[in-house]
Amino acid sequence: MSEVHGSTGTGAGKDAATPSVLEKINAESRARAAQIQLPDTPSEKSAIDFAAALRRRGAMPQLIAELKRRSPSKGSLKEGLPAADAVRIYEPYAAALSILTEPNHFHGSLDDLREARSLTPLPLLRKDFIVDEKQIDEARHAGASSFLLIVASLTDDELKRFTTRGRELGMEPLVEVLTEEDLQRALALDIRILGINNRNLHTLEIDMNRCPSLAARIPTARREELVLVAESGYSTRDELLALPHHFDAVLMGTGFMQATDPAAKIKEVFG
Repeated sequence: MSEVHGSTGTGAGKDAATPSVLEKINAESRARAAQIQLPDTPSEKSAIDFAAALRRRGAMPQLIAELKRRSPSKGSLKEGLPAADAVRIYEPYAAALSILTEPNHFHGSLDDLREARSLTPLPLLRKDFIVDEKQIDEARHAGASSFLLIVASLTDDELKRFTTRGRELGMEPLVEVLTEEDLQRALALDIRILGINNRNLHTLEIDMNRCPSLAARIPTARREELVLVAESGYSTRDELLALPHHFDAVLMGTGFMQATDPAAKIKEVFG
């Protein structure tokens, strides 16, 4: 597999000379990562098996519930929602929590991750734009059980190195694909959790056919080995029941954060 820099590619329908949304955020993330000062004490290895926690157990996919106060596509969601309130709302229904830590576009922080870790034993995913190995150690120090790797943002070498570092810390990454090219790159690597995002992170457009169509392109034997996660655009119980059964989990945040009463919404979908 060639060393493809997904972050230098172009999103569908955009001018090649204009950085996509993903490219802009990646550049900001690299600048922040360069300033990271890790503690002198080594991170303790996570004892949580993130992949096992996401394995499907019934008619509904497992829920990765996300604290998401803002997004580039939807703007303000629940800007003032404390992490403690999100944990309280989500904990009865979720197999894991996703904590957005990107500050500029999502108004998240590592403090949210630390607070969530102090409040719940659930597995925690650091949802951010990981472009530097130091961010993985930073995530573990803050209590993360896993972290997101976006294939379109990284070279194959970076994906391998970051996955290896995560495993050294007991954190199996969620490897996310947006396109068939991303999928083929991911399948050529030793990964265990594969997320398919319905949202094009270059243009922010959603195609709800992306999850089922890309999953259908995974060889059956490999698909059964992987923990498959559907991402973006889901908001109803019927949508989740209609997902192919090989999807183990669904990552949902916006659907809850847009609701006037997130607690009532999550009960409606998963109760």
